[in-house]
Amino acid sequence: MVHTVIENWLDEALDWPMSQIQGSDGLSLPFVNISAEFPAPSRLGDRLTWRLSVRELRRSSMWLELSATTGAETRVTITGTLVLSEAVALRTRRWPDAIAERVKDYLVAPDSKSGKKVAE
Repeated sequence: MVHTVIENWLDEALDWPMSQIQGSDGLSLPFVNISAEFPAPSRLGDRLTWRLSVRELRRSSMWLELSATTGAETRVTITGTLVLSEAVALRTRRWPDAIAERVKDYLVAPDSKSGKKVAE
């Protein structure tokens, strides 16, 4: 589900679909670290609302926080660092300027719990 939320965000909010990133751009977006907390269980059939926030945007990486809720109850919070890299050479690549500008719409202060709803 996390991968789908990120793919949808890239495609719909940043106008940079994964097919372009991995295809014609020859890039990859691996997580270099990831952490998850599950304060409450989810059950088959639960409808989760996902929110994505960018906690920090660096030259070739970004620190993301994703959370899924049902009503007011948080079911999962995930944080991780996503890195833009060249798929073949396996070295980091600077975010394209247009993408970095769009990402700033999702940038929140480190102590903020806000984020934009990206999927339901």
